[in-house]
Amino acid sequence: MNFLKSFALNAILVLPLILGASAANADVVTLAGKSEGSFSDISKCSGNCRIKNGDDGAKTVLEWGYTNGFFGFFAKPGSTLVAKDREWNVDLGTDATSVVLAELVWTNRATSSSVTPDKFNANYALNINFSNPNTSTDTEAFSFSIFNTKNNAGDKLMGLGMADLANLSFLLNDVVMSNLSYQLAAGSAGAFDGNYWYNPENKTSTLYIMADFKAAEIKPIEEDVSEVPEPASMALFGAGLFGLVALRRRKGA
Repeated sequence: MNFLKSFALNAILVLPLILGASAANADVVTLAGKSEGSFSDISKCSGNCRIKNGDDGAKTVLEWGYTNGFFGFFAKPGSTLVAKDREWNVDLGTDATSVVLAELVWTNRATSSSVTPDKFNANYALNINFSNPNTSTDTEAFSFSIFNTKNNAGDKLMGLGMADLANLSFLLNDVVMSNLSYQLAAGSAGAFDGNYWYNPENKTSTLYIMADFKAAEIKPIEEDVSEVPEPASMALFGAGLFGLVALRRRKGA
């Protein structure tokens, strides 16, 4: 009975150390990064089009159909497309799905036909930077066209295609990225069908670029465990053996 008590006591003392070591080895992967976008190269604009600085930095606002007014009077804003900065910091202990990597906000206003182009082109540059689990960066340029129909009919943007997303790639340690896609934010007006982004007149529509991430499955190295005891097992066995020797010495005394 004394032997069993000694063995149990030693096992209890050693067990927390074993469990603590196991917990320390179960590292949780964190995915962190940020993105920023900007506009450039307006072309074929027969009305008022311009690129401005915004809250998210230089050249982050594309505006068209605006009216300058006279000496500051009667000026009216036009429709705008804004490139928003995004940041993410997610735990990959479980799969991280639908992580928003980029955001575009389109406010469509009913503007005068005299200053609004029927159609024009522009470029959108997206820069994505990961900082964890390691540093990885990629940039993609999107060429798009905006079609302005008559007021009350809504307008369309064409040129945000899957081929552009396919050009984005990142080398992330033990992390796999998949399902890059476009998706309208919940509650946004309009629709996106993979070809056209439609926005009704006097509405705001937000489009996300999203992706899924998961920790890569790392296959353990196969070992002959029948011949080489695990460290935890050896520690527990040693504790019990120590208790047995101490008990026998006590009896001998």
